[in-house]
Amino acid sequence: MTSPFARHAVGMASLLLLSGYAVAQTRLSEVVVTGNPLGSGEVAAPVNQLSGDSLVLRGRSTLGELLEGSPGVGSTYFGPNASRPVIRGLDGDRIRVLNNSGASLDASGLSYDHAVATDPISLERIEVLRGPGTLLYGGSAAGGVVNLIDNRIAREPLFDARGGWLGKLNLAGSSGNAGRESALLLETGTDRFALHVDVFERGNADVAVPIALACSKTGSPGLANRICNSAARSRGGALGGTAFFKDGYIGLSSSDYQSDYGTVAEDEVNIAMRSTRQNLAGEWRNLGGPVQSLKAQLNRTAYTHTEFDAGVAGTVFKNEGTDGRLEARHARLGALEGVVGLQWENSEFSADGTEAFAPYSRTRQTALFVHEELATSFGKLSFGGRWESVAVSSLGSPLVARFVPGERQFRPASYALGAAWNVSPGWQVSANLAYNERAPKDYELFAD
Repeated sequence: MTSPFARHAVGMASLLLLSGYAVAQTRLSEVVVTGNPLGSGEVAAPVNQLSGDSLVLRGRSTLGELLEGSPGVGSTYFGPNASRPVIRGLDGDRIRVLNNSGASLDASGLSYDHAVATDPISLERIEVLRGPGTLLYGGSAAGGVVNLIDNRIAREPLFDARGGWLGKLNLAGSSGNAGRESALLLETGTDRFALHVDVFERGNADVAVPIALACSKTGSPGLANRICNSAARSRGGALGGTAFFKDGYIGLSSSDYQSDYGTVAEDEVNIAMRSTRQNLAGEWRNLGGPVQSLKAQLNRTAYTHTEFDAGVAGTVFKNEGTDGRLEARHARLGALEGVVGLQWENSEFSADGTEAFAPYSRTRQTALFVHEELATSFGKLSFGGRWESVAVSSLGSPLVARFVPGERQFRPASYALGAAWNVSPGWQVSANLAYNERAPKDYELFAD
């Protein structure tokens, strides 16, 4: 709720509004951890999960700070407005940040002062995944996967045929940075459809500290007990709907996130960020035959951020793309069960301005993945494999002559093996072995 420099909270209220009608009709479905696509609660690699009260009470303004202190998880820190998870000492593009299991296209892996394009206040659950299950989402996730999950597309009906509604209101404040945040969520529907809407806003002034610091920002005092240029404001919202049928669902959502924040390393530099996202997702269960169920999703993201120096627009970063995945669960083969799937992602990146150190670029990647589990007398064995085809192209730049067009192609492959031994009731020993390859990013290949 507050930054590390401001731990004095003046108040936080979290209010759950439920009509008596909705209370009687609400169905609380099981939480299925995405690290195990087979729905089993037993996984070879531990999964860290934050949801419900633990997520609210641990709340921070950035993803890295929120997860810091979890087992094996640290955080980068570029002031109170930009941080990203560090898992087992790995960060940047070796950590895959997902939005509802889909790609989260932003520029946070490019530089530590670029924030993740999601506010934790809008999330229902966060999962930190390691082991064979990470290969479902990306071979580049050598450190692990952070999956940010919301309920904008409902996977299960919340109500029966008579319908109902529920709502959540979250209000919080902090004294160390004059911070204020608010979020409202409303959901309604029946056993045949669900509608979701949420809005949120967060803002804070410069963070207070016990010593006087210099500040050259226009309009600010030259010396004050504040971290200069650490103020921020973010806001966003989403609308989603789901239709349920006998053995599955199909849903659509659209969301918008905007953030304006200061970068504390430079007193006059601010970043204005915006990300819009459209999602389509569905699942068909109980198909019978060799394929038991099918999951599919398609996402479109448009991300942009502009860096302002003393109010003058400088470099503009853009990252736009489409990604999708198709996942099939096959019938049991004796004690073996698992999923196979196809994932694809096409994105285009550009940077224009004084800090345009890389050309316009396009990345196209397709991947085939498999996750298998074998039940044994002592526990479970897990195997994951991922084979990718990646093409990274430099498109040159209309403004910078030194950037030359070209293309590189890669065929990375990754594998993981995990085992879980149930040594006694309540005790389990697990081990994991992984081999990872990843294609280099566009800026690693073509930056100048």
